[in-house]
Amino acid sequence: MKQNNQHQRIAILDQMRGVALFGIFLANVPGLSSVDTENLSPFNEILRSLEEIILTDSTRPLFAFMLGLSLMLLYNRLKTKEINPYPVLFRRLFLLAFVGAVHGFAIWSGDILLMYGMAGFVLLLFMNWSTTGLAITAFLFWIGYAVGTDFISYFSSYNLSLEDGLKGLLPDSKEPPTGTEYLIIEFSSMAAHIGFFLFGMYAYRRGLFAIIEKRRKAMSLLAVLFLVIGLAGKASLYDSVALHPLENFYPFMVTIGMILSIVLLGTSKTNISKLLVPFTSVGKMAFTNYLLQSLVFVLLFQFSGRTIFINLGIWEEPSYAFALVIGVIVFAAQMLFSHLWLKVFSYGPFEWLWRIGTYGEMVSIKRKEE
Repeated sequence: MKQNNQHQRIAILDQMRGVALFGIFLANVPGLSSVDTENLSPFNEILRSLEEIILTDSTRPLFAFMLGLSLMLLYNRLKTKEINPYPVLFRRLFLLAFVGAVHGFAIWSGDILLMYGMAGFVLLLFMNWSTTGLAITAFLFWIGYAVGTDFISYFSSYNLSLEDGLKGLLPDSKEPPTGTEYLIIEFSSMAAHIGFFLFGMYAYRRGLFAIIEKRRKAMSLLAVLFLVIGLAGKASLYDSVALHPLENFYPFMVTIGMILSIVLLGTSKTNISKLLVPFTSVGKMAFTNYLLQSLVFVLLFQFSGRTIFINLGIWEEPSYAFALVIGVIVFAAQMLFSHLWLKVFSYGPFEWLWRIGTYGEMVSIKRKEE
């Protein structure tokens, strides 16, 4: 029974990763396709509003939560096998950051992998912290830093933007080294997301799945509460001034609601849990699918690619509706592709290479016959 629960929880992690990947992709579609934002029809305006209220700034924290949880899971597995986890995790995070840097510099500037890889090195400092210490630190980074700096900047004359401060250190008289501003943006984003990574580590330590399974009614009410407050708050901020003291508060409320909803759905004893099954395989191959999404889009749309991918696309400045339809079709194809691929192979292509680089040894990609 215990082993079945373990398999179920691993499956839910893959499903949550798949849902997070879908959410990030839909949030990225307007940028990936360089949609026309000037001449919006009423229908496209509604689509843009829904996308920004539901997904914008809520899906990246969801993925950050997942990375923090997964990092702690791998750390504990290595410790159980009496393997020093730090060299393994260091290689894993370095490869993630390296691929992210190449992806961001050469293919699409909206990359998240470099930022997550950078954050991972910071998270290594917290691996042995107590559960209470992780919770307090995560809360302080979220409320004290991400939300707190917004409050101070909004209600005072001080601008506490880390990104602006770091850019201000660059010499005015000289051209900064190539990519410097991009790295500053990624570093600033990483600092703003640290709390979300730490919440994932805390959730693993605290035994999130066991708690939710035992207290389903209370957790269901909390999920609804977080989603209602978060979505209502984000809706109230939509199309308002650029800076608001709660613009980093409401999105994470939605994220927490998403996390609780996914786990409740995945652990349900009814057929409703099958709604998440299609996300399992695409979640197992999240690394590969994330990179393929941007590759496909910069080849389809002219103004989103970088370096050699500039102006290679078929379409330019599509409508929101057209871009989102293409996005849904691409993701559906990835679901099918991932399912068929994992029937033959144990890992996605990039997951396989990542595993080899992480452990420093060759492993077979071919699925073992049962």
